[in-house]
Amino acid sequence: MRSRFVLATIGATLLAFTSGLCAAAGSGNISFDANTDFGALRTYAFRDGQINTRKPEIDNRLFRQRVNDSIRATLAKKRLQETAGNPDLWVSFHFTDVDFSEVERMGPTRIPGIPGQQRGFVVPGTAPRPVMFTEGTLVIDLYNAANVLVWRGTVSNREQSGPALSRKLSGDAGKLMAKYPPKKK
Repeated sequence: MRSRFVLATIGATLLAFTSGLCAAAGSGNISFDANTDFGALRTYAFRDGQINTRKPEIDNRLFRQRVNDSIRATLAKKRLQETAGNPDLWVSFHFTDVDFSEVERMGPTRIPGIPGQQRGFVVPGTAPRPVMFTEGTLVIDLYNAANVLVWRGTVSNREQSGPALSRKLSGDAGKLMAKYPPKKK
């Protein structure tokens, strides 16, 4: 009975540790020109997005299309219309990534015992091991008709694979655009 309890506890501890490693840490930021009347801007058009990566799962037409579609869907909810000529806003995005490797080690974990029945014990920590991940940054820029930057949103994420980063950032593009137009203070 005790060995099952120990194995279950060790398994749960390792599961919690490894799932924490796979979680992406996303962060976003918005900046804008406070003098711009965003309520007067009703139409938009896309400029070509720039993708700076060596990963073929990101540097392709499908990733570009997913980002554009995510932005398009969010702007449609904001009642902005896409147009082919003379838009109020030009939408552009830039993507870049970098690969990292960190050394992680799980320290020892103390498992309390059951008072009066069992003594507690300590599960030893793990040896250092490398963890590889890619951090990608997506920047979405909105320019007015005079080609002046009026709104910029950036979002960064870490994932352990290029396909996961591609899916995450294309979805984050819509979440970032949900913050458009900026709230006045």
